[in-house]
Amino acid sequence: MRHPIDLEALGTLFVHRVAPVAALIHIGLSPSLIDQRSRPGGPWQRLFPGIFLLSRAGPSREQLVQAALFYAGERSMLTAFDALYLHGMRSVLPTADAIHVLAPRHSRAWGHATLRLERTDRLPKPAIRRGFHVAPLERAAIDAIRRTRSIADTKAILEEATHYVGVQALRAELAMAPRKGTTLARKLLGESPARQLELAVMERRHPTVPPTRVPLPTG
Repeated sequence: MRHPIDLEALGTLFVHRVAPVAALIHIGLSPSLIDQRSRPGGPWQRLFPGIFLLSRAGPSREQLVQAALFYAGERSMLTAFDALYLHGMRSVLPTADAIHVLAPRHSRAWGHATLRLERTDRLPKPAIRRGFHVAPLERAAIDAIRRTRSIADTKAILEEATHYVGVQALRAELAMAPRKGTTLARKLLGESPARQLELAVMERRHPTVPPTRVPLPTG
């Protein structure tokens, strides 16, 4: 018996073809049908618990990002590298790294192989970039620096972020950040006057995008 909802066209109703299970049930699908269609080899894919990609293809980076935000719940937002990319920074590209999401302390979501979930009481007001909620650029920059061991990456991020938001905004954000992973940034931002920092990072000789970071398709 044909289902009254056109299941093949259903994905067009959802942004990036990503749907929470609650939304699918709300429009009339049964849990058993959803489970059947998302089994291995089926037409849909389960990206995170309760979050489905209504397509056999992919997922693209944008679809994973959308799924991660749905899963993390209300008030969640992107930070670190994906957020910086959406802010328009050229020194970073989407990669195979886990998607870093900030979520409220009470969030019931958990991290996964493709999701680094950080619960925090210090949630900033998000910006909207390409339809996604993202942390302010200075927060995203410091969060990205916390997750990289590369001196070249750290300097590249600081250089470009300085042009966008200024040294003082980065210093203020760094003052509230965990100390782990920020030693180099604290040295550059805390011990150098603004002009010295700008000159120091602009004189770096390393390539802006290290060859070890492999870009992924975003379409």
